[in-house]
Amino acid sequence: MAFKPNSSGVRSYTPKGAKLRPSQIITTFGPGAVVDLPEESVMIAGIDRWPLGAIIHEPRLEHALEVKQFRAPALGKFGGDIPSVRFPRHRVCINKECNLISWAKTCPECGKDTYPARLIVICPEGHANDFPWDWWAHRSKKCTGKPKLRLSNQGRTATLADLIVVCATCGEQQSLAGALGARALGSKCSGKHPWLPGATDAHCTAQPRSVLRGASNVYFSSLLSALSIPPWTSPVQAALENHWNTFLSIATDEELQQRLIAKLPDFFGFNLEDVLRAIKERISGTTTINTLRQEEFRAFRNPGSGISHSDFQICAEPVPSVFQNDLQNVILAHRLREVRVLRGFTRIDPVDADHVDAPLAPIMANPQDWLPAVEHRGEGIFIELKQDRVEAWEARQTVQQRMSGLIQANNKWREQRGLKPLATVMPRVVLIHTLAHLFIRQLSLDCGYSSSSLRERIYAGPDMCGLLIYTASADSDGSLGGLVQQGLQTRFDATLRALLENARWCSSDPLCTEHNPLLTGHIKGAACHACGLVAETSCEFANRMLDRAFVCDLPNLPSTGFFGNTP
Repeated sequence: MAFKPNSSGVRSYTPKGAKLRPSQIITTFGPGAVVDLPEESVMIAGIDRWPLGAIIHEPRLEHALEVKQFRAPALGKFGGDIPSVRFPRHRVCINKECNLISWAKTCPECGKDTYPARLIVICPEGHANDFPWDWWAHRSKKCTGKPKLRLSNQGRTATLADLIVVCATCGEQQSLAGALGARALGSKCSGKHPWLPGATDAHCTAQPRSVLRGASNVYFSSLLSALSIPPWTSPVQAALENHWNTFLSIATDEELQQRLIAKLPDFFGFNLEDVLRAIKERISGTTTINTLRQEEFRAFRNPGSGISHSDFQICAEPVPSVFQNDLQNVILAHRLREVRVLRGFTRIDPVDADHVDAPLAPIMANPQDWLPAVEHRGEGIFIELKQDRVEAWEARQTVQQRMSGLIQANNKWREQRGLKPLATVMPRVVLIHTLAHLFIRQLSLDCGYSSSSLRERIYAGPDMCGLLIYTASADSDGSLGGLVQQGLQTRFDATLRALLENARWCSSDPLCTEHNPLLTGHIKGAACHACGLVAETSCEFANRMLDRAFVCDLPNLPSTGFFGNTP
């Protein structure tokens, strides 16, 4: 393992036996994330210092995010490593008789190796800094000379209270007990962006917080994804992708466009008028972040005789007779393409899923016309519930009362984190979200998928009542038709029956069924690890807003389930 400094001062980490997958760079270890390695700890640098990777196009998502293109992390054949900076800078000598805190990889006193300090400082605005070891040891006092700090381990327990920060110069010392408290530092944030070298420190009034450098709340990526749907998956649009930057530069010159189309081999055999119309559609696209799901929902619920494109191939499947009063459509998606884009990140609390325009920490110091992304291909099952049945179910007094408790718990949770309260949440959101989790769990039992290889996509709104369970990963897990087979009428009927039967009972009952979110602070009703929770990589709402009582009637909770007591 080695660091190779370049002219900009950023150190490019060259892994030795340890690599990150492209999807990890976009999700878990994006710009601003701390990567804990066996001998080093680094923070991934901003994308304006990344080597440029392969271009990825998704017109709807590009228009919604107002960028020209997306790029995959430059790994493998595209050369270069993703740049990083050493973080934290403070290190501790491994020699128990020395324990000197310094910035050197080799102890300047005894010559032994050092390891990264365990504590760092972060704030809700996304800033990060080294733990203030000097301030912690001296507090309000001033050292009589040049501070020389050591981290003494008393060896009695494995807690922070057993670690003592000692100043060898003046003798002041403080235990690290309480260092992880919410207000332990008692000072304003430094506003530093270590992952953006050279960036000016921000003026930040947020309360900083010390955490372990490997803590799960150090980094929460904010991702936005979209499926490739018609007309953007047509052969004409596919050909345009290869030359889109060129056509965009001559967007208003139709005569020049015609001459260019005639010369490019990719357009041989295409009708000229069709190509020009496709260019206009692409330029005048009206997709926004809020309309991405609506466009996908309409594409799924109108398959016609079967839509077949290289990246979007769907067909309708008959709804099982027992569920014809509840379900409007069952659509089999034989081919899907998903593009996932990293927009920014948060610290301490995850991204607020209810506000897509919530402020995020930046992943670049200088404006770029691209964002990092990965593309996945897979398959899935789309299910649409009947709108009139859902509306009638939402009007039940028992449903409204139970939903009121979830909304109150959600707003209480949001108030504690300084987030705006939600005026209301439609019960269908909880219904569809819970149904998606139950499907993921049931499919993992019926056909061998691990729950982490399946994902949900929720379509819930005033005019949407649907969900998509799909596979979308860089490997081949679940991409060979196995999931689509489970959507066939006979198998789907058996899967849905088993799902409802299993949902009525939980091994944690009666505690699970009687769970009160207002008392526990958990934003879910009858749902726990034994019945309704799935891997967080599969869930769009961080395992919140779930309740089995909205799917089927539970013991002592009649008239709340959408499917009632359907066998």
